[in-house]
Amino acid sequence: MSDNSLQQWDYPLLQQALDSIADSIYIINRRYQIVCLNQAASRRVDKENSAIIGNRCHQMIFDQAVPCPFCRLDKVFAAGESEKTNFSLLDTDGRNHVFELSFYPILDPGCQFEACMVMFRDITENVGLFSEISRLKGLAAMGEYAAELTHEIRNPLNSIEIQMMLLKRVMQGLPEDAQHEVNGIIDVVRLENQRLNLLASDFLLMKKSRELSLTTVDINALLSEVVSLLKLEADREKVVVDLSFAMSHNLVRGDWDKLKQAFVNLVKNGIEALAGQESGRLDVIIASDNNRVIIDFIDNGPGIPYAEQLKIFNLFYTTKPAGTGIGLHLCRDIIEAHGGDISFMSDENGSAFKIKLPQTELSADG
Repeated sequence: MSDNSLQQWDYPLLQQALDSIADSIYIINRRYQIVCLNQAASRRVDKENSAIIGNRCHQMIFDQAVPCPFCRLDKVFAAGESEKTNFSLLDTDGRNHVFELSFYPILDPGCQFEACMVMFRDITENVGLFSEISRLKGLAAMGEYAAELTHEIRNPLNSIEIQMMLLKRVMQGLPEDAQHEVNGIIDVVRLENQRLNLLASDFLLMKKSRELSLTTVDINALLSEVVSLLKLEADREKVVVDLSFAMSHNLVRGDWDKLKQAFVNLVKNGIEALAGQESGRLDVIIASDNNRVIIDFIDNGPGIPYAEQLKIFNLFYTTKPAGTGIGLHLCRDIIEAHGGDISFMSDENGSAFKIKLPQTELSADG
């Protein structure tokens, strides 16, 4: 390529092809002079092409007096092979961007590499996406490890419970004062041990909350079973639980056991909120609207304090002395895994949780 190379790139078709590319493209010779550039490159430099062509690339693009430390032009000209490199740069929007520079050697008629096409691409979003995928993979691996660890922890917890029971039996041979003191310690250990065991069980249930075994589920029948299951607990707390539905069947495509788990949690929460209250009542109402089954759990309890309302679905958040803080988080996971949603309203007159699930028609397995 001769010294007149700066004029040899005046080909309208080539220029149109380069201008159609969204990434910045520069044609640069051995002397680091910009021979040609496309519109995207011109916008990045923010100068007219006539003021750019013939000037050195590091001066025009990065306002530097010497070649950039990440430049690969010399290597490309020496080896005749393409190169790629990434670098970060504080861009005009005030954010740190990651760019990819690709260098492609151009062969002149004398089979000499006298020019190079350099493509300047912003890959910030790709790098961010890769980082997020890596982060999520790491979290998934941690979740798997936590589940395995939790499973293993349950074995010694069960062993501790058995040993505490045996110790309590051995204590029967000691004086009454000693029995009373040591039994008090044993009861505290057993209570904390049972709480840890419950936490481990709930955590393992949470891990499996989105693994669904789908069948056609009659919500009327499922909630009838749940209310019947918790009747003794409701009677003990003097809470009236009333289940009502207008249609004989309200069908969804779902996992019976997972939905039962969510509904048991909500009914138990309602009963516990009403415990010790005079005329406590929990209404469970099933209806349908716009191809959705709607289930309302309405109690006349003291309500959820406003300061707590934004936190109740948070993992491990609980106001119960023996609670794990997993129940409502797990409940939301199960409902969302079924394509539904859960919401609530609460004031000093009580709380109302609403679940909406996609309705389905009766199928062969139902």
